[in-house]
Amino acid sequence: MIPQKLLLLVTSLSLASATTIPRGVSPEDAKLYAASAETFTCLTHPTIQIPLSRVNDDFCDCPDGSDEPGTSACANLPHKNLSIPGFYCANIGHMPAFLPVSRVNDGVCDYDICCDGSDEWAGVGGVKCPSRCAEIGKAARKMAAEKHAARSKAAKSREELVRKAAVLKRELQDGVAATKTQIAANKVKVAGLKKKLAETEEMERRRAVRNPKPGSRVAVLTSAAKEKSEELRALLKKLREQRDLAEEKLHRTEAILRKFKEEYNPNFNDEGVKSADRDMNAVMEEEVDWEEIAGPEPEEAAKFYQLTQYLPSTAQEWLSTKITEARELLVSNGILAPQKTEGFESAAVAAARDALTAAEREDRDSVNSLADLEKSLTTDFGPSDVFRALKGVCITRQFGEYDYELCFMEKATQKSRKDNGRQNLGSFAAIEMVDETSRNEAAGVFASSWEENHDEPLSGMVLKHDNGAQCWNGPKRSVAVELYCCAENEIRNVVEMEKCVYRMEVGTPAACKEQEAKNQERAKDEL
Repeated sequence: MIPQKLLLLVTSLSLASATTIPRGVSPEDAKLYAASAETFTCLTHPTIQIPLSRVNDDFCDCPDGSDEPGTSACANLPHKNLSIPGFYCANIGHMPAFLPVSRVNDGVCDYDICCDGSDEWAGVGGVKCPSRCAEIGKAARKMAAEKHAARSKAAKSREELVRKAAVLKRELQDGVAATKTQIAANKVKVAGLKKKLAETEEMERRRAVRNPKPGSRVAVLTSAAKEKSEELRALLKKLREQRDLAEEKLHRTEAILRKFKEEYNPNFNDEGVKSADRDMNAVMEEEVDWEEIAGPEPEEAAKFYQLTQYLPSTAQEWLSTKITEARELLVSNGILAPQKTEGFESAAVAAARDALTAAEREDRDSVNSLADLEKSLTTDFGPSDVFRALKGVCITRQFGEYDYELCFMEKATQKSRKDNGRQNLGSFAAIEMVDETSRNEAAGVFASSWEENHDEPLSGMVLKHDNGAQCWNGPKRSVAVELYCCAENEIRNVVEMEKCVYRMEVGTPAACKEQEAKNQERAKDEL
């Protein structure tokens, strides 16, 4: 909006100097064309002086065109040689502006710049251009007010994005701290479960049947084990009978030999034989204590196998076979823990191993999660981390036969409206800052009447996307997303600059800070 003080100043300067300032000269340059002087000195060629009466005489006397600010006489000079900005239009009721001198008295009312019609003062071809500054100024002030409101809204939207980004960053920082604590706890948990697995495996190696219930599988298997034991007992009884028979024969033989040798041979009363006799008698007479044999202590369980040392080799082989068959029967039915070489393990060991596996998986997941969190914290999300709040937010717009979609900080895609085929235009790579001055000036967004322009200028902030889908007979697709300030996220334009290399203009509140600062500076200058 044009400040009222500026309008009053322009009006007063224009009225006060209308008779003294040559046509086309701005109030700021009036002193260079002082009417009190008899001569005029060319602005950039001070050695050239002409009579003041030859200023605006429709003949170009100065090499810089400064003697013809109100005519088109010097319009043929190269632009770089001109020392004046153009024909000054006071535009009372609106904003002053400069019109290229080539358009002065060309028979066309250039209301877009010179709304007061002063550029056609000679009435060439009978063309007269009455001032339309009142209506144009009113419309311009309305538009300026709307743009100011839109920019204010955009600025507030950006502030909200910055606040949201700060919250998200704090949450990430808290997440990093919590994940590090969790990882430390996981390490302790994994170590404990490893120890528990080892203890369970050891316990299962010693485990045997305890208190079987009548009719249960355990009871049936216990009965089968007892039958095997009875077979062993019968074998031992048979062996004892054979030994007794052998001793009887030995006694008869001794009686015969005694006749030939009165000296007693102590080998037949060997203490080892006597010890074996006592042990075999004890085994035959006592009942098997199944509770004791089922106990976990290895030295107790070993008593069962120590019996074999008193048996002949053939009996040891038979006994070993029967023990192996009994153990296999118990293992196959889950009563005894299997050896590792058997390829399977008990439910208790499996549960302990599963718990350890789950804990190790949880630990790996936590470590990966920490890496993701730390990567997100170190990613460049632009000034004030503002794009962190937009990550994953997607916008779309149709251009021709394609729908274009941009998901901030992720990727851009192109979708065909004919066959719904999608092409990845590139994944987000980096935020860059470029100088958009020349492009904005070419688009007219920085003209003196910038309030009248509907399009916001580009901010110079670019979201680079690369490594998109491979282009047939060309490079991988890429897109440069050039941003401008806008209250809402929107796609303004998409252009394929060269084969599979795209340029996208996108509006977002995230790009408003720098441009809003420029606008504020302009407002200060106007005041």
